[in-house]
Amino acid sequence: PEASPHTPPKDVPPLFFAALRVRIPVFITEQRCSIEGEIDADDARSWHWIAFDGHLPVATLRLVPIITVTGQEGSEAKKVVVMEKEHVDLHDGEGRDRRSEPYHGATKIWDGREPYIKIGRMATLASHRGRGIAQRLIEESLSWAASHAADLSQQVGKEPGGALPWTGLVLSHAQKSVAGWWTKMGFEVDDGLGVWWEEGIEHVGMWRRVAVEE
Repeated sequence: PEASPHTPPKDVPPLFFAALRVRIPVFITEQRCSIEGEIDADDARSWHWIAFDGHLPVATLRLVPIITVTGQEGSEAKKVVVMEKEHVDLHDGEGRDRRSEPYHGATKIWDGREPYIKIGRMATLASHRGRGIAQRLIEESLSWAASHAADLSQQVGKEPGGALPWTGLVLSHAQKSVAGWWTKMGFEVDDGLGVWWEEGIEHVGMWRRVAVEE
């Protein structure tokens, strides 16, 4: 018999399929992002949180494991050492900067070396917005990370002086239009990362530090 549209393939975890049932309507249908850009290499190694209304998945986010300057984990790590020179002259016809990645180097907030985790793919179905669900997911996921700092630190790449532990730094590639919402969630815009475009949408880098449990 043929599988129904809501039956996940055998090699896809059911909870990830549930996350896609939120991400696809939000990012692909509403925001017109590409399916190729939406599902990436980090999905398979990230932790995913999904909020349900009964059996219906209504909101989701993911935490990408620790990223370091010297590490080679996932699609993010290799970008950390990219310097500004790779983004020069990426402008459209009207002179606006059209770089597709943030600047990566020391800023006033990030020293360019400290390991961090990345929170992203935050999405809530239109029918369930304005209920505080996204905020609850953020707090639940970061609370979990704070209580598993030792486990997360085991993934950190080796530095000359030894492994650098994760000490609570969290990065969000936030859509510029909703940066104010992320500010309310305790995140701070890092002007040093600049403004860049992902899937035709302006983004900014925002940091938050959580208190890790010893």
